[in-house]
Parts: sequence; C-alpha cells; structure tokens
Amino acid sequence: MIKTTFDAVTVELEPGVLLVRLSGEIDIATSDFASESIRAAVAPPARLVLIDVSAVTFLSSAGLGNLVEARTLAGRHNITLALVGVGRPVDRPLSVTGLGGQFQIFASTTEALAAL
Repeated sequence: MIKTTFDAVTVELEPGVLLVRLSGEIDIATSDFASESIRAAVAPPARLVLIDVSAVTFLSSAGLGNLVEARTLAGRHNITLALVGVGRPVDRPLSVTGLGGQFQIFASTTEALAAL
C-alpha cells in the first residue's frame, strides 16, 4: 500500500469567508478527499473561498482537476475563489497547462482578504 500524506482543513475566517488549507500531496490517491473538502467549502452561504496551497508538496493532474472543479463550482454559486500561497509544486503544473491565468492568485491570505 502506498501512503500519501494529505490533509485539508477548512476555517471560517468571518461569516461567508472560508479558508481551505490543503497540505501534502494531491494525486490520484488523495484527490477524492481534496474534492470533498473543496465541495463542502465552495457552496452557499460562502461568498469568498480562499484555497491555501502553500503546504502542497505535489500536485498531479488529478489535483489540477480539483482546482478546476473548485473554480467551476464557485462560478455556478457566484462565489469568489482565489488561490493563496502558490509555490513551485502548484505553480509549475498551473503554468505548464496554462490554467494559472484562470485563477486569482495571492501571496498570502492577508493580501487576498485586502484585495477581495
């Protein structure tokens, strides 16, 4: 059995504003868990969802699919969505696939909250 390290913690920063902290590897083994966490957050009554990927160490195509799903759900529910803390493990697949331009990206939660 292959053990992958992944965790997702959702915190309500203020009413309607959620921060989803993803950490570890997001791959085929963990993408269902990532998807559940994202789906639970990117839904009414949320109006702003920040996905913190600063602790993500690996992002596979399945993980990219999770982010695209989040963006689609946010659009469907009229929720503002942004990525926070995008480091090399997440930036590289976003850049290579051209998906980076489809997300609002901020260096920190504080910066995102000030801008949005």
